[in-house]
Amino acid sequence: MAGNQKVSVQPEVDREGLRIIHVTSAGKLIYGAVHSMLTLTNAQRSAGHDVSFVTFKGRPFTQELRHLGWTARDIRVRIKIDPLAILEMRKHFRTQKADIVHTHLSTSSVNGTLAARLARVPCVSTVHGMSGKLSYVFADHMIGVSQGVCDHLVQQGVARDKVTAVYNGVQLPRNHLSKSESREKFRIPSDALVIGTVARLTAMKGLDFSLTAFQTIARQVPHAHYVLVGDGDDRARYEQMVKELGIADRVHFLGYQDPVFDPLAAMDLFLFPSLKEAMGIAVVEAMSLGMPVVSTNVGGLPEVIDASMGRLVNPSDADALARECLDLIQRGDLASLGLAARVKAESMFSVEAMRLGTDAVYHELLSR
Repeated sequence: MAGNQKVSVQPEVDREGLRIIHVTSAGKLIYGAVHSMLTLTNAQRSAGHDVSFVTFKGRPFTQELRHLGWTARDIRVRIKIDPLAILEMRKHFRTQKADIVHTHLSTSSVNGTLAARLARVPCVSTVHGMSGKLSYVFADHMIGVSQGVCDHLVQQGVARDKVTAVYNGVQLPRNHLSKSESREKFRIPSDALVIGTVARLTAMKGLDFSLTAFQTIARQVPHAHYVLVGDGDDRARYEQMVKELGIADRVHFLGYQDPVFDPLAAMDLFLFPSLKEAMGIAVVEAMSLGMPVVSTNVGGLPEVIDASMGRLVNPSDADALARECLDLIQRGDLASLGLAARVKAESMFSVEAMRLGTDAVYHELLSR
């Protein structure tokens, strides 16, 4: 397998569906990595694979999975590397006659890959963030959700032929609110110029800088409003911050929203100030609705955003964020940029491309 390269989509190997067990330590169905995992597993099931989960006992995600119709075996994992949990997973993998074990997130990857090795089942780990390699070293192969993630692993000493980039795919909604319906639902003025961000409300997402940038934007664009979709530990601090900046009447905190496409539909321009990002699923979701993007130049984001549909700036630079947003607004070509964004999202970040790329990794391992 060509290491540190994006998987090219090839015709699938002609064989029966695989028995795949995904292992995850997710706590709740609210984060981008978890949504991406479920997008992949739904596509795998639709393609004829037998897909199930191993989860961590005591976490709400197990019940959320079962409510969605998935089979989930929950196992108690007490510490970062739990010998009893590893043995229980090994027994489960053997009993279920798994063809592939696929792990997600760090603690589940440490335990799941060790258990897969003991069970002699090929194991793949998806690295969803700019993570350290130690949680994934026992995997037979690693999938990075961007070339940036793969490069980050290689820089830590992971062999190039052990990592492959497969972009997250975004499932486009069949139906979502129109712009006017969305603005009515979320009480946003119908004639506003709406800038939006979807992110966890934490410092790592760079929202201090986007809020400071919006203060500058609001002075020059009187009808501009800023919509924040998401929740997090710093929400109260950000709500206080907008009061101190004098923009509280033009900033809307919508909290966590599912489906996210309903609030996205209200936006004209997507602002993504993250300080550390593997790929940016929220960016692709915004692009899929025809939205130009101003983002920070970190992690895998330069692979997602190009000059045809957005702008990249250095992280932690509120002035640059404001300047690029204002330039795009004043040029008056948000619609044409948004069209280019949608075309790229549909062609490069499709669910089918993600599934076929992942299948290619599986089949390469199984053919050895």
